[in-house]
Amino acid sequence: MNASFKRHIYRQFFTLSFLTALLLFSLFTLLYEEIEQRIVDFKVHEEIHYLAEGRNAPEIRRVETTLSVFIPSNTLHFPDMPVLFQGLPIPFFGEIKTKDKEYLVVIRQLPLGVIYVAMDTAPIEKREETFQWWLIVISVVFVGISSVLARFSTRRILKPLSELTEEIRHIDPRQRTARISEQYHDQELNTIATTFNSYLSTMENHAAREKMLISMASHELRTPIAVVSGALDVLDERKTLNQKDKKTLERIRSATSVMNGNVEGILMLARKQPVNSRTTQTLLSPLVQSVMEELSDAEPTNQIRLSIVPNKINYKVVGDPSLIQMLLRNLLQNALEHTQGNVTLMQTERGLQITDEGAGLPSNARLQLKEKMLCLTKYANESGLGLFIVTLICERLGWRIEIDEQWKKGTRIHLYFPIKQPG
Repeated sequence: MNASFKRHIYRQFFTLSFLTALLLFSLFTLLYEEIEQRIVDFKVHEEIHYLAEGRNAPEIRRVETTLSVFIPSNTLHFPDMPVLFQGLPIPFFGEIKTKDKEYLVVIRQLPLGVIYVAMDTAPIEKREETFQWWLIVISVVFVGISSVLARFSTRRILKPLSELTEEIRHIDPRQRTARISEQYHDQELNTIATTFNSYLSTMENHAAREKMLISMASHELRTPIAVVSGALDVLDERKTLNQKDKKTLERIRSATSVMNGNVEGILMLARKQPVNSRTTQTLLSPLVQSVMEELSDAEPTNQIRLSIVPNKINYKVVGDPSLIQMLLRNLLQNALEHTQGNVTLMQTERGLQITDEGAGLPSNARLQLKEKMLCLTKYANESGLGLFIVTLICERLGWRIEIDEQWKKGTRIHLYFPIKQPG
């Protein structure tokens, strides 16, 4: 499943906000530690400056959390030296832990003597902990607000794109002048809309050319068929043909009639005429019989391989006879091509059922019947075009075609349509 573009943008905003909060947290922590260190250095230097100012005798000084001691150079022994400083080297800088406290100790050698400074780090650490907690709270609030703003911004950014998508979705392909708006504030969306409208114009031009070609083909195809039909009538009127020639003449006349029906049907499908045009109640039996005779004439063995169960189909349907005949012809011919065995046409309660004993339809043919599209693969051939015509005719007639996936002995196709009982 593809990820949502909206979710992708939201994640980018959220990730950026989280990284920004993390970076700010780290910078403020470093900055606070730097400020804290400068404060400690300032206090130490303040004590050193105070104690080193003209002192000739040892002195101990306590100010709040700071303990300072000055030992002049001429003093060899100082019995009141605090235990905290005893045994430490000169100079010294570091933290000393006692039983209950921790001190930052600085010992420096000056020209007038040695200065010892110890600062209790507990207040400093407490302020640092408080500062870090407040920093965490601010970061969480920042990320939360950023998340809300990211969601709001994502919706606002994608709103024009959603509107463009809805416009494209509601375009009716049957309406030739349908276009989408190009009045968007964002240049990128305007480019998309302009490109799409240009694509629609190109497709309409191609469709117009194809429609013109169909009109021209209608005339070009009907003329030779009419000539052949007229020539057949002339030959018949001369009364000079023997019985075998008359039989051949009837086969030619039948083929010409079929060809004329195919031309009319294909032209009707290509022109996408209204569904109700040229529709009448038609008895299926003569159409089926005509198709079976046509297939048997084309290949004599088909007469043995083709069968109807029961012997007669007595349904009446509403639809153009030429389209129905073309539909049955393509289905039966396709079944005969995919098997060396028998093909059965059966009347069911909801329509017709065609069963063959072959290896089954190829995958591209099954896909074509399911998705109503012409599979332009290396396997597409005459049968592929025939099945494509089948799907178009079913769509035009309002019929439904399905492949029986449970049938494993070949291929079984169900053809469903509204049934009119003969009266």
